[in-house]
Amino acid sequence: MKAKHKIGHWSQGQALIETALVFIFFMLLVFGIIDFGRLFFVRMTMQHALRVAGRYAATGNHLMDSQGATLTRTNSILQVAQQNAMGLPITSIQFTSQSFGNGSAGGPGDTETLTVSSTVQLLTPLISRFFSNGVYHFNTSVVYRNEPFPPSQTN
Repeated sequence: MKAKHKIGHWSQGQALIETALVFIFFMLLVFGIIDFGRLFFVRMTMQHALRVAGRYAATGNHLMDSQGATLTRTNSILQVAQQNAMGLPITSIQFTSQSFGNGSAGGPGDTETLTVSSTVQLLTPLISRFFSNGVYHFNTSVVYRNEPFPPSQTN
């Protein structure tokens, strides 16, 4: 009887150790899925925000600030992008115009490139080691052609 009790005792300890080892790998898998899910979410959200901002930019319109003053076109486009980013931080936005150069939202009929950058801090320590400082950097671009709006709306 004592031998059976010892064998049962050892098998319970072995099962506990096996469960602990499997649990570690399971949790790593779960948090890895969460991290990569967040990365895909941020990429899709930034692409959405950029598409909406590009559609707005092509019209040549300007937004008004809270005091009623008209914002510049580039600030209007940045505000539209930030509103559609669902709370995600847009770290930088760049405009490249075919005829006006960098930093301009372009004129009527101009081809424009709009690039947005953002970062995401990863949660899983093992996965974050593969990225510098555990941060993943996103760059998303869209190319569009401005509508034929009045040239006075270029600024």
